[in-house]
Amino acid sequence: MAIYRQLHTTFWKDKRVGEWSKDQKLFFLYLLSNDYTTQCGVYEFNIRYARFELDMTTEEIKQHIDFLVSEGRIVFNEKSEELMIVNWLKYNSARSPKVAPVIDKELKEIKTLEFELEVIKKCIEFGYPIKTIKPKENTISIGYQYGMDTVTQPSPSSASTPSSTPTTASASTSDAQKPAAAASANPFELYQQEFGVISPLIQQDIAYWIDDLNEEMVCEAMKRASLKQASYNYAKGIMTKWAKSNIRTMDDVMADDVKHEKSKVGAFYKKQPTRAEALPSWYGKEQPMGDEKEIQLDADIEARFEAYQARKAAQSEANDTDTA
Repeated sequence: MAIYRQLHTTFWKDKRVGEWSKDQKLFFLYLLSNDYTTQCGVYEFNIRYARFELDMTTEEIKQHIDFLVSEGRIVFNEKSEELMIVNWLKYNSARSPKVAPVIDKELKEIKTLEFELEVIKKCIEFGYPIKTIKPKENTISIGYQYGMDTVTQPSPSSASTPSSTPTTASASTSDAQKPAAAASANPFELYQQEFGVISPLIQQDIAYWIDDLNEEMVCEAMKRASLKQASYNYAKGIMTKWAKSNIRTMDDVMADDVKHEKSKVGAFYKKQPTRAEALPSWYGKEQPMGDEKEIQLDADIEARFEAYQARKAAQSEANDTDTA
């Protein structure tokens, strides 16, 4: 059970939500944040606890459930008392290697076949690294009036808004628009992809860095930390360095990278030992040039030949003496 659940501020800007009653808003917020919520967005809803915690009657709770189902925010299986929050996985990333196994574990506990299939489908669609690829054999079908076409209704989202608990209104989104939204830089989503579930304190810290630098630079710092297999604190160190160096744009970042690489190359060559070459024996002596060099060479050859003849003559004379 997680300590925190996220709620994005755009919840209050949703026009559909603005038309809800205060009890309907309270009930949906309860569904997003009660103790039974899970990482996959499917859990067994306990009406008895809800009555106590919300001070509502069973009839009021059922009315709120029917209303949210009609709004496309949840799907409820009355037989198994399981509830699925439609866009939970869209706003609660499971890209982290620590989060995906949690969903694999939770899938084993889901009783409703359609809910299990939808979780697997969404995880594959969003590229979450779960290992489960097909439902359990003992999963039961939903078997009641609300079909799964309610679950698959997409909801609009701004690509520039941070990841959060699903709270935006349901509306159709074309497939052509999805890649563009996914390609946009979002520091909050990136944090969950690289480091895991984001806490409110981290959200505040990221928001601070976005104000001080910009979204692109915050994403770049987190990517560099991830490549080093380091934590978010490493990214904070990078951003602190940029801020102190008055680096405020990605162009400044690239220029600083080039400067850093040049300094590394210069330091490398400074550290290399200088190899002392042995000087030839003739170094420092005046060397003959041109014709003088050829004349000296001939004289050397002639001197060596005369020395050789002298040695031969001495050896021959020594041999004659031994024979006598």
